[in-house]
Amino acid sequence: MIEAHPATDDLVNSLVGQLRPVRRNVVPLRLALAVIAGGAVALIILLALIGARPDLVSVLGSRAFLSKTSYMLATAGVSLLAASRLARPGSGTKVLWILPIPLLLYLPVGIWELARTDSSEWLAMLLGHGWQLCTWLVLFLSVPIFLALWWAFRKFAPTNVEAAGAVAGLSAGAIASVVYCLHCPTDTAVFALVWYTLAFGIAAMIGSVTGRYLLRW
Repeated sequence: MIEAHPATDDLVNSLVGQLRPVRRNVVPLRLALAVIAGGAVALIILLALIGARPDLVSVLGSRAFLSKTSYMLATAGVSLLAASRLARPGSGTKVLWILPIPLLLYLPVGIWELARTDSSEWLAMLLGHGWQLCTWLVLFLSVPIFLALWWAFRKFAPTNVEAAGAVAGLSAGAIASVVYCLHCPTDTAVFALVWYTLAFGIAAMIGSVTGRYLLRW
């Protein structure tokens, strides 16, 4: 029979004695705080540097604007849900299957737009106004949101830091795109499916790479 060493018992007892129960809702609360703080900073930057679109009030209720914004909000929602799962130690990556759902639901809207528009106007729908800057401005606005999410994740214990970083980057890009919608003058689904989705992909890749270093514990 092997007897336990007293020093080992003391070490185990000291570690167990320091354990404190973690509130069940601590992960969503911390993520929500990060989203609010980072989103507020992104909104301030947007209004200070480029401002809102002049016709914002008149388009808020339009079908195209609401459809575009819903795509951004849905992407933010599913990515934050995935982030909350991956924030917990031992979580698998099966939750990642929900990430393409907003894109798949919004894609028929873009196809319908193309189908009802003469092909000579497709390029104009794709480029819209400001396509050269759209993706990069969304990425720029996502920086404070990603930093806030990184702050949140530093208190979590993700075991797959690359996947956690990717969904954090995707979340930051999607939330930033909601903010940028207040300025973007182009509301076509084709425009959003290309340039906003490109921003989401780049943000996710950046998050995955940086997650290896920022989210390690």
